[in-house]
Amino acid sequence: MICYIPTKSRPNTKTHKLFEKVGIQVIHFIEPQEMDLYDVPCKVNIGATDQGVPYVRNFMMKYARERGHEWIVMCDDDISDFGVVVNGRNKSNKDASIWLKILEKAKKLPFEAYGVSYAPYSWSETKPYSINKKLFASVMLLNTKKITWDYDNGMKEDYKMLVDCIIKGNGIVKFNQMYFSAPAMGSNKGGLHESYEAGLDQEANKILLMKYNGFAKLKKFKDRYEVKIDLEGIAKKYGKQVK
Repeated sequence: MICYIPTKSRPNTKTHKLFEKVGIQVIHFIEPQEMDLYDVPCKVNIGATDQGVPYVRNFMMKYARERGHEWIVMCDDDISDFGVVVNGRNKSNKDASIWLKILEKAKKLPFEAYGVSYAPYSWSETKPYSINKKLFASVMLLNTKKITWDYDNGMKEDYKMLVDCIIKGNGIVKFNQMYFSAPAMGSNKGGLHESYEAGLDQEANKILLMKYNGFAKLKKFKDRYEVKIDLEGIAKKYGKQVK
């Protein structure tokens, strides 16, 4: 297992240290004009500028397949911690050891993608895992041999990829009582900050509503709107496991 971190305009990223603490190799994927700004382990030039997140994710998937990297953790560059829920409370690990545990489980399972909860919500989870019922973002374990399709264009590409895992593959597993800590999506400068500031996430919501018509609805989420996708309904439509 190798951790792939796409990064843009965040040369001070420290996320890689969480993985290095537990012996997980990290590769950073960087736009050509920013290569010299980063003092991080293993830098790969993605060969293009401002092509959007789907471009770099597809670049990474192709890179992994060509090198035989079957299991990769695709991780955002602003994650500060990982941990587990113990007796209803979040307990920090201060490293990325949860991904070693997840990999051990994933190797015995048929699914394409595995994720965890966002820290503010993990403590309230009552079930240890969900199959084809809950989305996740920001960091996930992917099986690059099983995922033979590309990321779709536009924002919310992670969500569309996970739905594709259900439709085209066996699906996704979320470990509800494991978590990551990071700034709220789009709030941290760099990355997708400018896109969120420009309201492009709401344009992406409209596309999701049309793409998954009958299985998606708009829901208020703090200070913005997000699309809630009925994964269970989609899974049942395509005869996939739900738990």
